[in-house]
This record gives sequence, C-alpha cells and structure tokens, in this order.
Amino acid sequence: MFAISPFLSFAIGLNYAVIAANGWAALIMLYIFPIIFIIGLGMLLVGIFKKEESAKL
Repeated sequence: MFAISPFLSFAIGLNYAVIAANGWAALIMLYIFPIIFIIGLGMLLVGIFKKEESAKL
C-alpha cells in the first residue's frame, strides 16, 4: 500500500492531466491516493482476519 499507492495515483493523475490538457487536473491524484490506500488496507485486513475453510474430502 505504501509503495504502490502514491506512484499509481501520481501516474493516473499525470495521465489524466495530459489527456485533459490541463495542469490543474493533475490534482486528481490527491483524491485517488486515499481511495487506493483504503482499498489496499481493506484487502490486507480481510486477508489477515479471514478464516480459511479447509476442504475435507
């Protein structure tokens, strides 16, 4: 989360700014960063606390 989220939001923000041809559009990365971080944190917590059901054959 700490390694991927900032770089991914930076890349998405700059690509969107180039497509929109507006430098101020790059500020969308400020909104994308917490969203990606929260999704990653949720996935991490689900992976830690989810109980695995073993298949009994």
